[in-house]
Amino acid sequence: MKTAARKSLKRAGLSAAAVAALLTASGCSAINPVATAEVGYAPADGIVVEMGELKATDLLIVAESAESEGRLLGSLTNSGDQDITVTVDADGATGEIPVPAGSTLKLSETEPVILDPAGAMPGLMVETEISAAGESVTESVPVLDHTFPRYAEFIPGGAPTTPANPSNVPAKPGEEGFVGGQQADEH
Repeated sequence: MKTAARKSLKRAGLSAAAVAALLTASGCSAINPVATAEVGYAPADGIVVEMGELKATDLLIVAESAESEGRLLGSLTNSGDQDITVTVDADGATGEIPVPAGSTLKLSETEPVILDPAGAMPGLMVETEISAAGESVTESVPVLDHTFPRYAEFIPGGAPTTPANPSNVPAKPGEEGFVGGQQADEH
């Protein structure tokens, strides 16, 4: 009898441990909502902006520096029944994009929308006012460079042939960062 009772207790203990483990694992998603289920979540590098009948998705600027030209990328959807013109003002640099009624424009496939200057260094955000159909909103739009190879072809004037992150390039003798035959950060 002792053996059967021990086996039953052992099974009950293992079952309780398994249930506790499942509840613990599933409790994480109950406490922390899934990001992609959030309204306005941009599962990409750019931002999402919704204003009336306009929805801008994956909106970003590609440029080599804050002072260089930047190209606006993303998609603009006009769900209305009238054509609209979207105006983008990134820290004083402006561009206008006509968006036909009931259509989506992929800015990577249209005439380039150039903002001169881009307004922020790659990796930072630039305050940008987006206006359409009498409404406007100001959002922080990311500025990216050719660090992501998928954006290299969109850099105004073409992406440079040098690496996007010079800190990955070893210093040469006489350059800052070169110390006694080694890169300064090498150990």
